[in-house]
Amino acid sequence: MRTDDDRPRTPDRRWAGSDFQDPPRTGGGVALCGACHAAGRCRLGVQRERLDDTGNAWFHVTCPRDQEGGPNVAHGGWTAAVMDECLGHVPLLNRTLSVTAELSVSFVKPVPVDRPVQVRAWVDRREGSRWYIAGEMSLLPGGAVLARASGIWVARDPGHFDRHEKWLAQQDSAGSP
Repeated sequence: MRTDDDRPRTPDRRWAGSDFQDPPRTGGGVALCGACHAAGRCRLGVQRERLDDTGNAWFHVTCPRDQEGGPNVAHGGWTAAVMDECLGHVPLLNRTLSVTAELSVSFVKPVPVDRPVQVRAWVDRREGSRWYIAGEMSLLPGGAVLARASGIWVARDPGHFDRHEKWLAQQDSAGSP
């Protein structure tokens, strides 16, 4: 059984478990999760983000070489992670903290590493606490579509991470099957 002392922890518990609406950001405006905040940059390669006047969110991204899956192309897991990150920032850019409930990614073309790509994301609709968000990743400068994604994000309440920690402690105390 794990104890509190040997559980990995996000270095900055304030971000990982808090509910402030203005997370730490890079100079390019990118909101950082706990691990990226500790690194001082988005480890996925998101360099800039902004919300335009029409509600579209725009992200400038470059796949780091350490995410290469095949010769000079991004690992598909990187593409899915970036789409989750960017689409998930749409509620955040609208001052709502959320968690991913569902994500579907279509891989259209291989994503080259070390080349600028752009992700555009938008809200298809909202139903209560659910945000239905879609987006696409394009190669710059020409705009060839590389991936499309859609999913559901659920606005999270202040007790979200506390409930998770409690649930995880119960799992740990239950022992191994």
